[in-house]
Amino acid sequence: MKMSCNNRIRIPSVLLVAAGLLTAASATVADFNLRMQTDLGAIDLLMLDSVAPLTVANFMNYVNRGDYDGTFLHRSVPGFIIQGGGYIFDGIPGGFLSGGTTHIPEDPPVVNEFNLSNLRATLSMAKLGGNPDSATSEFFFNLADNSANLDAQNGGFTVFSQVTGTGMNVVDAIATLPTCPDVAPFFVCSQPFSSALPLADGSGSLDDTTLINIYVGADGDQDGAIDRLEDAGPNGGDGNSDAVPDSLQQHVATYPAGSGESVVLVAPVSNPLQSLSHMDMSFYLANPGSTYDLLTLAVANRMKVRRGFAGYEITGVGLNGASTATMTLPPGDTPDTFFNYGPTPSNAVAGWYPFDYDGTTGAQISANVITLHYVDGLRGDDDLTANGVITVSPGGAGLVPVDMDGVDAAVEDGGPNGGDGNNDTVPDSQQGDVATFITVLPVPVNDYVTIESKIAGQALNYVRPLDGSTLNLSSVLNGFNFQQGFFEIHVTRVAPGGAAEIQITLPQGAAPDAYFMYGPEPGNALDHWYRFDYDGTTGAVINGNIVTLHFVDGQRGDADLTANGIIADPGGPATAIANANLTTGGGGGGCSVANQYVPVRQAGAWILLLLGLMCLRVGRNSGRSRHAICTHTSGQKQA
Repeated sequence: MKMSCNNRIRIPSVLLVAAGLLTAASATVADFNLRMQTDLGAIDLLMLDSVAPLTVANFMNYVNRGDYDGTFLHRSVPGFIIQGGGYIFDGIPGGFLSGGTTHIPEDPPVVNEFNLSNLRATLSMAKLGGNPDSATSEFFFNLADNSANLDAQNGGFTVFSQVTGTGMNVVDAIATLPTCPDVAPFFVCSQPFSSALPLADGSGSLDDTTLINIYVGADGDQDGAIDRLEDAGPNGGDGNSDAVPDSLQQHVATYPAGSGESVVLVAPVSNPLQSLSHMDMSFYLANPGSTYDLLTLAVANRMKVRRGFAGYEITGVGLNGASTATMTLPPGDTPDTFFNYGPTPSNAVAGWYPFDYDGTTGAQISANVITLHYVDGLRGDDDLTANGVITVSPGGAGLVPVDMDGVDAAVEDGGPNGGDGNNDTVPDSQQGDVATFITVLPVPVNDYVTIESKIAGQALNYVRPLDGSTLNLSSVLNGFNFQQGFFEIHVTRVAPGGAAEIQITLPQGAAPDAYFMYGPEPGNALDHWYRFDYDGTTGAVINGNIVTLHFVDGQRGDADLTANGIIADPGGPATAIANANLTTGGGGGGCSVANQYVPVRQAGAWILLLLGLMCLRVGRNSGRSRHAICTHTSGQKQA
């Protein structure tokens, strides 16, 4: 029988004393609370000082010096553990290819204090194999009941903390993230991370929004902001200039916003803040449902260089009461729109929506100061319930770009015809219905693809090339060559249930035979590959290097199979092997074959792709058992 976390984790000190695991003196030491802020939300911790005092003291030495701030979670093994506390990213995008990380300084190892079992929602110290007293800075979350494994080896792994409240929701969300695809030709992580590094963004372009960064510290005023970070904020820790440190006021919360700058959030004194959780771009990237919203992607792409997202609670407002929160961004920030993520009275499904002021609720923006208006139970209150507490949806401010297709203007401006890929005399970077980009596979220099929405009034959103690393290619590669790679295309502003038409202009010389889609179909809810041949209503019509895709909102070709005004599906054009010019051999059912358009080096990449995907699957399966029996390499500390 599986017991709940609360029932099986907390062991009263008196019982431990009775069992002889603790002395009466150590049992009198008080446990205390701590907050770990991650890019996907906050995790509240109960530090078990009564159970593992030496280990807690060791951990707090790192916390109080700020050593953990800016470190990232570097190992994720689904169903087992998530590990962190070791590495800082050096800040150079793509730096992992050259080992762009630094391990934080380590204090002397701490004596092992195994007293509690490694159950779900506990934190334990990582250590070297065969050395019980080797723990220093690195720790791990137990995602499951690991007691049968971790209690029985290397002296037992010391449990020193447990997750409280809703913190495991954040931990579990991190555990579902993809890990580094340690397979060529995709991005390859360097040691010691290999394929266990969790990534919020699988694009292969590593930066600080790709990794899951953390801060750890105490929150004495209980607003949710770590005191040490508030003390490091503007005006010597007095962000609202009222002569009282922000870390001593529950209605004022200051949190980091990148580049050494901070955001200051102020509520009325009578409405204290609590449960502040600040999130960076990773929060947006880890909410894939948001990718089907027209405005989300455009704003979020800009917010990647802005100030991220924040959610919090405003208390003491009374049933159906109103309150405000003033958000002051760093000087020079001039957003024009504020967006929330959550449900609304008209849509119970959480999603991104503009929080424009309607006279009752919403955001009023003046330069870098945003006044947010709330009413208990109305739009902006995430629980949509009049309960005296306004649970503010995670949200943030940004600039809405003119072109909202998600492709950087610099990329489109470098495209064919001087940045006018569809030859309509208007730069693609200024049109929301045209997107031009370079394919991600190793194709000849300056090979661009232009995608255009052909029905007036409709727009493109979140258009991007894909390398196939997120798609199950094994069932479709056999017999076909996807020489232009794959595309993700989102068509918005479609009348619910209406039709859409997309024209894809491939590089000159391309001549695909078919177009494949990846996703569900009517009658088959599982994601799978299927040929998108034109059936008179939906499907692809191919004419040389021009592919025209016909869609109907909610029908075949629309990933959500819902008539909601948004059509989205990944897919790509394919050339049958029988029609290709055989330039190289290799296994895999002809997956390595390229036609005249593709250089031989790309054919080699497809060999690596197929073999790599197979190796990745095998490696992950074997990796789990390897970690479970605690086999160590290169002196790494592990569970």
